[in-house]
Amino acid sequence: MKSFLFIISLYLILGIWAFPRNSDDDENEDRIAGGNATTVESFPYIVQLYQEDTLFCGASIIARRWVITAGHCTSGENATNITLRAGASETNQTARTPITVEEVFLHPMYNETTLDYDISILRLDEDLVFGRTIGPVSLPPPNVVLPAGTMATVAGWGDLSDGGVIPTQLQAVTIPIISNEECIRHYNGTFALISDRSLCALYAPGGRDACRGDSGGPLTVNGVLYGVVSQGIGCADPRYPGIYANVSNLRSFIEDVTGL
Repeated sequence: MKSFLFIISLYLILGIWAFPRNSDDDENEDRIAGGNATTVESFPYIVQLYQEDTLFCGASIIARRWVITAGHCTSGENATNITLRAGASETNQTARTPITVEEVFLHPMYNETTLDYDISILRLDEDLVFGRTIGPVSLPPPNVVLPAGTMATVAGWGDLSDGGVIPTQLQAVTIPIISNEECIRHYNGTFALISDRSLCALYAPGGRDACRGDSGGPLTVNGVLYGVVSQGIGCADPRYPGIYANVSNLRSFIEDVTGL
């Protein structure tokens, strides 16, 4: 459930994954591996983004008219090509009426090669109706540094393993945050950029991670949105942490666009 980096030419392709990568390239992956099936009642802020009938990314509700996703999910896309489904635990819950997008706000400093500033905000054509299965996630204060070892939860509909089964049921997994310094050491010698706009998480034994198809989805700590699934290499590989857009360090952009 992530947008995993890496052959630069692949960055020009959005495809049906949540990352800018080709499904045959194990240096680019979107995912939730090693997690458990869950329901949208536990994650009422998570939504599905579609192009026609193809689920291509996750996103998070932050207000009745606003959702946040990864920049690579919307780069080069017109708002008219994107619809959203909220309040659904499964990808085949077609009874959920698609919601159209009025405008896409891609971060002006988004870099399609490095995936720096990998965040995008969507303004919906209509207000969401909040209830048991649809509601906003809390946003963090600016410039928060989460201590290494903080447990965070990522959710989505990405692959259950690298190259594995694609679930129809929402999945979630809990993994620890690591420092950016440790993350840089893991990615030494690769194309991945770890910046102040990055947040990394790694389950050291391996086997737990976001995976192909999770891009744009939420990474939360105690119900607060600290990360947006962005990139990585492979799924649940203990050598390579998951990389997320750091929401706390991108709060000024969110406030400028939404007023939140």
